Amino acid sequence: MKKTIFLFSLILSLSVQAQTIVYPEEVKAVFSKADAEITASYATDGRTACKVDHDDLMTGPRIAVPTCTQAVHIKEMIKAAGGIPVDIPDVKDQNNAASILHSKAFSWDGAVLPENWVSENNTVSVLVYKTIADFNIPCLGSSPLTRKIDDGLRRMTGEFSSMEGLVRKARTYRKAKVLMDGLFSIDTHCDLPDEYSRGFSVGKRTLSQCSIPKMDEGHLDSQVLISFLWQGPTDEASSQMAVEKNLRQIESIKEDIAKYPGLCGLARTPDEALALKAEGKKAFFIGLENGYGIGTDLENIKKMKDLGVIYITLCHFRDNSICNTSSRHGSNPSKGLTEYGLKVIEEMNRQGIMIDLSHPSPGTFWDCIKHSKAPVICSHSGARAIYGHDRGLDDRQLKALAENGGVIQVYSVADFLERDASRMTIDDMMKHFNHCVEVAGDSHVGIGSDFDGGGGVIGCNGDNDLINITVKMLEHGYSPSQIEGFWGGNFMRVMKEVQAIADQD
Repeated sequence: MKKTIFLFSLILSLSVQAQTIVYPEEVKAVFSKADAEITASYATDGRTACKVDHDDLMTGPRIAVPTCTQAVHIKEMIKAAGGIPVDIPDVKDQNNAASILHSKAFSWDGAVLPENWVSENNTVSVLVYKTIADFNIPCLGSSPLTRKIDDGLRRMTGEFSSMEGLVRKARTYRKAKVLMDGLFSIDTHCDLPDEYSRGFSVGKRTLSQCSIPKMDEGHLDSQVLISFLWQGPTDEASSQMAVEKNLRQIESIKEDIAKYPGLCGLARTPDEALALKAEGKKAFFIGLENGYGIGTDLENIKKMKDLGVIYITLCHFRDNSICNTSSRHGSNPSKGLTEYGLKVIEEMNRQGIMIDLSHPSPGTFWDCIKHSKAPVICSHSGARAIYGHDRGLDDRQLKALAENGGVIQVYSVADFLERDASRMTIDDMMKHFNHCVEVAGDSHVGIGSDFDGGGGVIGCNGDNDLINITVKMLEHGYSPSQIEGFWGGNFMRVMKEVQAIADQD
């Protein structure tokens, strides 16, 4: 039996593995060395200079131009289109070229590169384009190599083809940066801890989708790091092993965060997270994905609270002792909470831990709506009306979630967005997002990417790409106050309410 479970988990893990960020062979060594240099600069200096220039937004966007024979002509074109040209520093003879460009790029709103200027024979050009790509800076001018880089990083291309189009996009990009820096933003589901065995860490800029340098590039303040468990047998011995594994994983998350006291901290409440942002640090929360990790002892829920866990996803792709799953691997999606599950819900309310209904069955969803005294969340879900996958919520559920006071955080998992997963882009993600807003209302929607756990589409494939979502929100016509709610206000409100109900008890 255990062998069968193991083989199933192995097969399933291969099908939902983290999205891979691929550097083309022509630039792999340059990119890897640059990432190592940026990581080192964060460790040594606390972080590179990541202050955005928040001058009057009515002035033209800053368009970066490299040192080249066409620079004078390019600058005149930028001015004519309403932009302000700025020089990309010449880093040809600099030992820390990557970190210099990284620190300067926070003030760039767009870039113009001579056609075919980026080539593998010109290391400086590769570093310049890496910086532009890392920050998702709107750029005019391409080459065969930049197209390879874009493909590997899953970047959006072809959104504009003129200087006027670039300046227009750059103005929106600048507005998005300023907006993000003035609010508190959180991505509510990230499986980076599942990738620790590959040497990934919150403080390292590597091939992981989540890291502090990438959070800076994408102007993200906070992540919920996940302790994840595959579902195994539910006998007493196996359940206890799951509890022990979960405790070890939570400890590894806390140890990783503690390595970088100058960069980040562990948050347990909204106030603690806001205090970290005020100190210029990133805030990391902890979530448990799969209630299998609490075993069969309700006392373990208090242990989770004491360790800093803010939410528990009740199950994963299999039924467990708490409830039924929405997945086809479950027994019956119409079934909901077990007797033990009802007690779990009551205890989670008492401890102030949010109930996450991202994987449970519709039956479990409705049982929790009925029995929970506190609002519930879906930390990484989508809209079934857009694509009929079991991981989405139908419109009736979205309306009930809003009436409950809860929130749905929209994922970027290609397999859950549409049938042809290989072609999914940020626009497909936004279809789910916009539908959720339309049905549930703007006070009940946010972002839960599922990065490093299967999340990632073209245009949104890492923390650094999250600025693109804000750009899309602005282009859709959402107001700054709505965007503030989407990026953290709605989720933090629910967390406060859940923790306040616990305090009353």
